[in-house]
Amino acid sequence: MKSQWEALYENLKADIEDGRIAPGERLPPEQTLSARHGVSRNTVRRAYLALSQDGSIRSVNGRGSFVMRTNVTYEIDAVSRFRDVLEKQGVASASRSIDSAVVAADADLAERLAIEEGSPVLFHTAIILGDGVPFILTTRCFPADLVEDFQDRLLRGGSFTRILKEANLGDLHRKSTTVGSRLPDERESALLECPRNAPLLDVVATGVLANGRIVEWQHAVMNSRLIKLSFTTP
Repeated sequence: MKSQWEALYENLKADIEDGRIAPGERLPPEQTLSARHGVSRNTVRRAYLALSQDGSIRSVNGRGSFVMRTNVTYEIDAVSRFRDVLEKQGVASASRSIDSAVVAADADLAERLAIEEGSPVLFHTAIILGDGVPFILTTRCFPADLVEDFQDRLLRGGSFTRILKEANLGDLHRKSTTVGSRLPDERESALLECPRNAPLLDVVATGVLANGRIVEWQHAVMNSRLIKLSFTTP
C-alpha cells in the first residue's frame, strides 16, 4: 500500500503531465493542499520534495512551488538566439545581470578572442529567464573596446546582437559550439534554482562578425530538464 505522500505525489505528477496544472503555474500552498486532501502538512511537504527532486516543480523561498516548463527546444544555427527561441514558443524572456567587470586578457583568453595579451576584456555574467524561470547561466567575454559605453549598455539590459547592429557592426554569427554535461556546483544550483543532482548542459561557444572577427567567447550552463539542444546545418 502506498503511503499518503506517495499517493499525493502520484496524483500531482499525473496532473502536471496531463496538463491539468500548466507549466509555470503556482501550486497551492502546503496548508491549502493539506486541508483539501485531509493530510498533514508534512505529507504535502514530502510530496512537493519528491516532485522537486524529479524536476517536475521548483520551489522558491518566499514565493512557493511552481510547475517547471520543460522541453523548450533550442535549435542552434549560425544566428539563433535563445531569447528569440523562448519568445517564439510563447515564453516571455528576460536577462538579469549577475556580475560584470573589465579585466586584462590572459594568454588563454587572448587566444580565444584573437587579441593581444593584456588587452581589455569585458566579462559579463547573466541569467536568462523564461516566464521568470532561470534557464541559462552565461558568462560572456568580449573585446572591451568593441563598442562605446559597452559595459553600461549591457548592464542596462541591452542585447549584444542589438548593440552590434546599433553600432553598425552587423550580425553576430556562431562560429563554434561545444556541448558537454555535468552536475551543477552550489552556486550554479542556487542561481538556476535546480537540484544539485540535476545534470546541466555545459556549452562553450564563439561568436564572430561577418568579416570573421571574433567578438564573443561564451561559457554557459543550461538546465537540461528545461532545454533540449537541436543543431541545424546549412
